Amino acid sequence: MTRLRQVFCVVADCHAPSGHYRSLWQRHFYDGLRAVVDRLTIPANLDWAWARRAGPEPAADMADERSRVSEHLAAQILREHAVHGLDAVISYCFGGDVQPEVVRRVIAAGVPWVNFFCDSTYRFAEVEPLARVVSLNWFVEHAAIPNYRALGVPFLCLPYALTPPHLPDCACVRPERAAAFIGMPTGPRVEQLGQLLAAGARLEIRGPGWREEPTDNAARQAMLFHGLGDQLRRQPSWPQVQARTQGPLRDEEVPEYLRGCRVVLGLNQGLDGHGRQLSYLKLRDLEFPGHGCCYLTEHNDDVAAALDVGTEVLTYRTLGEAAQLLRELPRQPEHCVRIGEAGRRRVLADHTWAARVRQLAAAL
Repeated sequence: MTRLRQVFCVVADCHAPSGHYRSLWQRHFYDGLRAVVDRLTIPANLDWAWARRAGPEPAADMADERSRVSEHLAAQILREHAVHGLDAVISYCFGGDVQPEVVRRVIAAGVPWVNFFCDSTYRFAEVEPLARVVSLNWFVEHAAIPNYRALGVPFLCLPYALTPPHLPDCACVRPERAAAFIGMPTGPRVEQLGQLLAAGARLEIRGPGWREEPTDNAARQAMLFHGLGDQLRRQPSWPQVQARTQGPLRDEEVPEYLRGCRVVLGLNQGLDGHGRQLSYLKLRDLEFPGHGCCYLTEHNDDVAAALDVGTEVLTYRTLGEAAQLLRELPRQPEHCVRIGEAGRRRVLADHTWAARVRQLAAAL
């Protein structure tokens, strides 16, 4: 297969009534793919809101919805293939979103199915049912390679694909703040940010949930998934961290906010199934460099494979090193600008959908 021309794309989170991930993946899946294929079809009149409910739910509670949505999805894919011919289905789905039998039927009809997943280090069990049946597994974390290799399934370890029109140049043009972190609170983030502030880092913190409970349902569910709530406020660093927060940013406010940041900080850890903190590539690790920001994040193999460390992105291996860099970088504006410019060039050259669909086609 030399090119993907006719594609059906399925991203369950885009088909919920509202939420941060709905708009995020709309921008960086549907919008990105639509610009680089001849014809993109997405599911119509399907709602996956049931699939992201927080808290423990008995499997049977969602079985009917899963079965109904899966059958409607299969009918839409097979109808599109019969009328126009499909080169591939590209999805970002959890195992609980779609019945594996639907994937088997689509592949049997001659349409390969690629599933993307970006939490394969600490939520692999939630994608494994799909990983076993799709034509190609695409994931971002090098540390997850043994998980897929153990299943004996086809895989491709590549970074996210981003959408250039949604990456306006946000290089710092008026340094109103030395450094900023943008994201929701988690226990590890509170602890890490507290240590950085105690070490003298001048950080402003933005995002839902730091000063009040988020009103966005998806943000609330994400916090509940991480077991948050009152426990955040019981952490010793919470008062110090909360004092440096300014609340959430609307999507349309982000570009101007970034243009006032000398450095943007990344905290890219997640808990694995054994409660260990793992550093792995997050979308922000490409998104902020793509905006032309001077971006500082925790070092891992994924970041080092996607960007040239020291030239296109800056990384730290300890919080002490991060604190030192956060103190020093604001005094090196020209260096920060060069890092941002180089990171943006790399992302726009290598980490867009135009580049990724060629690689997916070659792998298929």
